[in-house]
Amino acid sequence: MTITMIPLSKLIPSAANVRKTGATAGIAELAASIKAHGLLQNLQVRAGDAGKFEVVAGRRRLAALKRLARNKDIEKLVEIPCHVLEEGDAAEISLAENVMRLPMHPADQFEAFQALAETGKGPEEIAARFGCSPATVRQRLKLASVSPRLMKVYRTGKMDLDQLMAFAISDDHAAQEAAWFKQPEWNRDPATLRRVLTRAHVEASDRRSRFVGIDTYVAAGGHILRDLFAEQHEGYLTDPALLDRLAVEQLEREAETIRAEGWKWLEIMPDLDYAALRQFRRVYPETVPLAPEQQEELDRLTAAHDALADEYGDDAPEPMVAEMEAFAERIDALSQRTRCWRAEDIARAGAIIGIGHAGTLAVERGLVRPEDAAETADEGDTVRSDRRSAKKQSGELSTALIEDLTAQRTAALRVVLAGDRDIALAAVVHAMALPLFYNRFGEKTCLSLRLDSTDLRRSAENIEGTSAMRAFMEHHTEWMRQLPDHEDELWAWCLGQGIDTRLNLLAYCAACSIDAIRKPHQHDNAKLAYADHLATALSLDMAQWWRPTAGNYFARVSKRRILEAVAEGVSPEAADNLSKLKKDTLIMHAEQRLAGTSWLPALLRSSTSAADEQPALAAE
Repeated sequence: MTITMIPLSKLIPSAANVRKTGATAGIAELAASIKAHGLLQNLQVRAGDAGKFEVVAGRRRLAALKRLARNKDIEKLVEIPCHVLEEGDAAEISLAENVMRLPMHPADQFEAFQALAETGKGPEEIAARFGCSPATVRQRLKLASVSPRLMKVYRTGKMDLDQLMAFAISDDHAAQEAAWFKQPEWNRDPATLRRVLTRAHVEASDRRSRFVGIDTYVAAGGHILRDLFAEQHEGYLTDPALLDRLAVEQLEREAETIRAEGWKWLEIMPDLDYAALRQFRRVYPETVPLAPEQQEELDRLTAAHDALADEYGDDAPEPMVAEMEAFAERIDALSQRTRCWRAEDIARAGAIIGIGHAGTLAVERGLVRPEDAAETADEGDTVRSDRRSAKKQSGELSTALIEDLTAQRTAALRVVLAGDRDIALAAVVHAMALPLFYNRFGEKTCLSLRLDSTDLRRSAENIEGTSAMRAFMEHHTEWMRQLPDHEDELWAWCLGQGIDTRLNLLAYCAACSIDAIRKPHQHDNAKLAYADHLATALSLDMAQWWRPTAGNYFARVSKRRILEAVAEGVSPEAADNLSKLKKDTLIMHAEQRLAGTSWLPALLRSSTSAADEQPALAAE
């Protein structure tokens, strides 16, 4: 092979180059690589007109070189090493170069970046040499640090890139391998892998983190673990013990202010347990009445405001509106009564402080311990207490207590289920599948979910024969084949399935509940508007599921509607040619003319036209 040095200005792209799609993609990165490493592969060219040379193979390299010349990174007249083709089909040579090239496996690229980093090159330098961002380099270096055993699994194709990225949240190879090899195969989705690897950490969105503040935690020596592949995630706090200590210290400082109010006792409860608060009786602050002069002003302002409202109503001029608003503001200010605690209540009650759900300070005042309540109980309290004691001694629980205890258990179930999406998914799928497949509405589940499936046969005759209904019934038959025979076995079945199976069943159950039928005299516009949004999100094309026929459309509309359909779906001329036919003959010809088109009535096309279609149809 003879290499000829040809000035860059004489090189032009060849029309014979077979790469059409993506020919200009990644030019900036390629230019950065050529700038850093030089042109690693010669161009394949052939002689053209006017002393020019057409680049048959190397079009992207030529574009990168031209970019470097425009940016004055190289001279415009710099000579480029080229192989001048004497004979052979240029397109065939271009095809051979592009087809025979084997792309590098991503794992090889990650490890190549790691090798560069080990020579002392930082992310910024590597990024500059390869035309990518430093953040991209850091991500690739992080992926290269994943356990070699897991990288081997990735190379074999048994793990996808999203799963590999999930492992980058941890540097512990043993933990990474346990998260993969000790998890059942169906439970290896990226979210589950991240959750397993960060089980000992605390999310930055945790209420303790928000209460203490990330800056305070870091200043105290705490470390934040960032997920390079989840930019929206705030990270994980790796020292829960430090976080708990800082939270208690901050609560202690807040407690000094509350103690100064004079309460008999004060307790710090970081994880505020609202169920535990039920053991206390409560006293409440009293509203301080207005002073006589304030009450007089409130009455005067109220009368003035009402007089203006009666006189002008909703058509008050601007000056009167402003005056009424001023009255209203002052009335609101006076109506905000001051609430204060009685001294005797403060003397026998206490307060508990903790961290609320939003990460803010939560203070529960006016709590009376059972022993303090007993000392001050009046005769009525004593009688009621004796009655409760008698019931307890008899071994019976009152209906009120049973309701109380089960309400507390329900609260606990809610908070625990809210933190376990896998069990929550199983519970929701179980509750939704019961009425669809076993005709059970709530008897076998404690979730207040009810799924109704409208029978479409009541609104459309012969709908069973349509392609959409046949496809949907195939779904139903397939699920019937997979689900257990008896409803008592459904819960165990749901727990034993992988997340994909559960989500697929959830999607089917949700689909069964759709009711977007517009019935006579029904004006539920919100529901129908939501159906339009849903159709848009699903990219629904009714032309794939419905074709106009005599039975489903033409015989049920006027002659004018039929001709409009032909004009829209075929041509205005075709409609004119059929305009003098009788309706029966017109229906036959219209069905034939529109059989190969994707014409749809406006009601099936868009939400805007759908709103106008039905009244017109009803009028005919």
